[in-house]
Amino acid sequence: MTYRISARYPGRGVTFTLATEEEALAKCDELVADGIDFDMTDSQGARVDEVDLEERIEARGEG
Repeated sequence: MTYRISARYPGRGVTFTLATEEEALAKCDELVADGIDFDMTDSQGARVDEVDLEERIEARGEG
């Protein structure tokens, strides 16, 4: 499933499209560490957060 992250950097907005839960989680961690506000949705348009990503990884048996 793909994930879309809309990040609000000072003075500009950036959208990231990530192919896996692991990639999305890594980008979330990076944005949080940099203090950047963001929203994330999955390919079905549902809002997702880091906890959701971790649960999806664990549900696959890879967590």
